[in-house]
Amino acid sequence: MKRITFIIAATLAVACGGRETVIVNPEFDASGVDHYMALSRIKRADTATVVYADVYNLPNYWVYLSSGGKLRDGKGKTYKLLACEGFQLDKEVFMPASGTMSLTLYFEPVDKDEKVVDYIDLDEDNESIIGIKLYNIKHAGAVRCLLKGEVIDRPQSNRLLLLKAGENPRAARVTYIPVRDGKFEYTLHARAEEAYQLIFYDEERAGIMHPVDFITETGTLDFTLHPMDRWEENVVKGSKYTDAYHALVDSLNARADVLYCALNEKRERLEKENRYYTPGFRALLAQIDALDYEDDTRRHALFGQLSRMREEGTHLGEEGKALDKEAERIYKTVYADNMLAYARRHADVTGYTFLVENMRRAVESSHLNLDAAPMLAIFHDIYEKKFPGHPYTSLMQSYEQASAIQPGNPCPDVSALDASTGEEVRLADLIKGNKVTLVHLWASWCGPCRAHGKAMIPVYEMYKDKGFTVIGISREQKKEAMDMAVEKDKYPWVNLLELNDEHGIWTKFGIGNAAGGEFLVDEQGNFLAIGATPDEMKKILQGLLD
Repeated sequence: MKRITFIIAATLAVACGGRETVIVNPEFDASGVDHYMALSRIKRADTATVVYADVYNLPNYWVYLSSGGKLRDGKGKTYKLLACEGFQLDKEVFMPASGTMSLTLYFEPVDKDEKVVDYIDLDEDNESIIGIKLYNIKHAGAVRCLLKGEVIDRPQSNRLLLLKAGENPRAARVTYIPVRDGKFEYTLHARAEEAYQLIFYDEERAGIMHPVDFITETGTLDFTLHPMDRWEENVVKGSKYTDAYHALVDSLNARADVLYCALNEKRERLEKENRYYTPGFRALLAQIDALDYEDDTRRHALFGQLSRMREEGTHLGEEGKALDKEAERIYKTVYADNMLAYARRHADVTGYTFLVENMRRAVESSHLNLDAAPMLAIFHDIYEKKFPGHPYTSLMQSYEQASAIQPGNPCPDVSALDASTGEEVRLADLIKGNKVTLVHLWASWCGPCRAHGKAMIPVYEMYKDKGFTVIGISREQKKEAMDMAVEKDKYPWVNLLELNDEHGIWTKFGIGNAAGGEFLVDEQGNFLAIGATPDEMKKILQGLLD
């Protein structure tokens, strides 16, 4: 049985005696195991700090919680775990059919003036939940949207992920909403009316998701959600913007389904006849299928080769390419063109949502070959003026910058955190003084990114004294994940940190839904190459620095 360790923080409430402070839905900055826990309430008292926790996993998978767990404040002072109710510590506890268990953790009382603590499980590789706020957050958002829902025929679905549309759940700040007895309820505070998604936790874990899209609006949104194979029956009511969004999307889906079904039949036939993929691509797929499950190094290397062939367009045979071209045409004529037409006619939040969605695909889905120029024209003519302070406007400006990511154009001047000092550092300042710089965007959870980084170490050592350097930026939900990866992989260059996509770096580089990418920059700060392999970069450096 697969072993998954859970570090818990959650609802804190008991009759402790003395003065008490209750924190409802406490917020936290990051977690190495946030996929497996829920924060609900915290109650602080003179005699104890008590945490009520819900832990999650698949039914019959087990959970481990150590008696060595502690709370730690910003000064390094620790508070021992005194007791636990509802869960047996230091033991593999198997999840019931619901996939959820509740427990209560009692810690020594945290100092009265302390506002933030970390939860550390010292017996489990120092995994942690960091930045737990010990105070109630005052929400200043203009939109207060109550999400209420019923989950039908999904006993295994015990919670939902809430995030903005287009965000990567592995990198962005995610809110987890528990589902109890087939019901859920959560109050979403947002800066403005904009698109969000609900994703079932069990679907995200399986890597096959069908997000539930909606647009925030002050008031109540009612959801009725079904199993994935019945996603067409999902209903969201209560928002005029959401109603308009789904009315258009549903009509476009109905038109596209017939065309895509015929296309899929052709693809399946070509695959059976070995005429869809090239022989080289099929050979890589066969090698991956034959690998030992534990051979992660080889697996990551092969997946890197697959990604490279897809980027170069060398993975498809001639008939496969023709089929892909037809799929591109269907998407453009059915979806992109109609969404843009709607955005021109309806200068409201729904129209803006369609414009942003199209622009995101134009920048991040290169295989669709969408032209960003008409989208930018609508943005500058209509939406930039009408919605100057809206989150979409800054997002569109980032996408416009990303649409110019190509050799000869300037590298975006972004900022990231110096992991050692916590201070923001400008990328442009680090590029200055170097003849050639590789901006290596990566993540601790991305095997191919790390394999690429390790493959660059010999190249770096060969040219570091000739004017070449590497600047790594890691996309994480917690600093510790980057620290451990850097220590294990032995990266010898500067590594900066992007926490919870705070600076929008990946979006500005046009890879918002990717884990990483490589960008070679000259001494003027202009791109030399994008997505080059270590061997290709070595050849470029030979020509410039040898």
